[in-house]
Amino acid sequence: MSSSAAAPPRGVTGPIPGELLRLALPVLASQLLRVAYQWVDALWVRGLGVEATAAVTTSMFVMWTVYSLGDVFTSGVSAYVSQLLGAGDRARAGRAAYAGLRASAVTGLACGVAGIVFARHVYVLMGATPGVVEQGGRFLAVIAGGAALPLVQFSCEAVMRASGNTRVPLAIDCCAVALNAVLDPLLIYGWGPVPRLGVAGAAYATLTAQACAVACYLAVAARRHPAFPLARRAPHPRIGAARLARVGAPNALVGIMFSLVYVAFARAAATYGAAAMAIVGIANRIEAIQFVTAGSIGIGAASLVGQNLGARRPERAVATIRTGVSWVVWLSVALTALLAVWPAFFIGLFTRDAEALRIGVPYLRILATCLVATGIEVTVAEAILGSGHTRVLSVLYNVVSLLRIPLAFWVPRWMGNGVLGIAWLIAITCIARTIAIVAWAVRGTWMRGLGGDIHADAATPAPDARA
Repeated sequence: MSSSAAAPPRGVTGPIPGELLRLALPVLASQLLRVAYQWVDALWVRGLGVEATAAVTTSMFVMWTVYSLGDVFTSGVSAYVSQLLGAGDRARAGRAAYAGLRASAVTGLACGVAGIVFARHVYVLMGATPGVVEQGGRFLAVIAGGAALPLVQFSCEAVMRASGNTRVPLAIDCCAVALNAVLDPLLIYGWGPVPRLGVAGAAYATLTAQACAVACYLAVAARRHPAFPLARRAPHPRIGAARLARVGAPNALVGIMFSLVYVAFARAAATYGAAAMAIVGIANRIEAIQFVTAGSIGIGAASLVGQNLGARRPERAVATIRTGVSWVVWLSVALTALLAVWPAFFIGLFTRDAEALRIGVPYLRILATCLVATGIEVTVAEAILGSGHTRVLSVLYNVVSLLRIPLAFWVPRWMGNGVLGIAWLIAITCIARTIAIVAWAVRGTWMRGLGGDIHADAATPAPDARA
């Protein structure tokens, strides 16, 4: 342990269910608020027609790529900060946080330039109708152009959550989403001296809210909040952007491939009309309820996993994951029942188009069949990210993604059921991927953590345990 040693965080000593609940509940609220960003935009543009809805909902398939590029450093920040704090080395945790924030800002600026230049081309690539291309190009040019804002915001959140504080990020998210909700109708439809901006207004509202969130985090950092370690210099070995990227790049590739897969899904669905293309995006927004629920438990677990591996207590890391999985199974069963029984209600939140409802009801019921598996998969994968072992997870995810791209075009034709074939493809591959991820997790190789990078004085192997 270095001379900058400090007392380990409470996640290393407190009861696991209580600590996981303390971390996961604010994360869940924050993640639901993040989905609200997307829902609010989609709900307000509903009045502009099904093409505007398709433009906004499918834009997220592109923004996943942007956010995933941010994960190159954000995932590394989460793993390093949590494990260094678990080892009692706050100074080096602060240096890792500083390196991650700076790298995220630079990445966001580069993505912003690319987003402005290629926004319309992306919708052409998806095979969208001219109306969707026009409206989507306007929306995406704005939302992607300001990519530096959400990337810095996510890195700040990662620092605080890795430190065991999820309440401050929740408070900041509440303020940002409330601002977005107020600005959306004002900028989309205009009022008084404010011009009517259409779909671009939704994008400007979101960027303004994200700028507010970043300003709040900068204020927290300036006040030297105890859960926001930040240092330009620290004792060696130095934690810089390259080390963060080594951990984060495999996870970022997962997100990028996920984005490309959904671009392929959208293009395959577009051959069946604008309503079919809209349903792929709408169903994904609804399915996001499951992703944020399981992801919130996993993110809270990742903080505990990292802290306990840093403190050389792998048995607590294993117990944390088991606890999270048991919770998510019950929640997934409840959500499965809701979507299977009332699919029309959820789809009706986004569109009144009769064709979209006709297609969407069976589409959503098919997706409901894999929600339990998806919940387990997301919880386990997110939690293990706290260990810094991302390469095997990346391989497992990306093999499935590569298979999905050609199958997105072949399966609907082979089954003869149009866009419903895409729903079956998603459901079956999700279940298969879950089995592979759980099988790897049980092997326990991830319990070594980041080893010598954390414990510079000795890279003692962790005791044996099994997930």
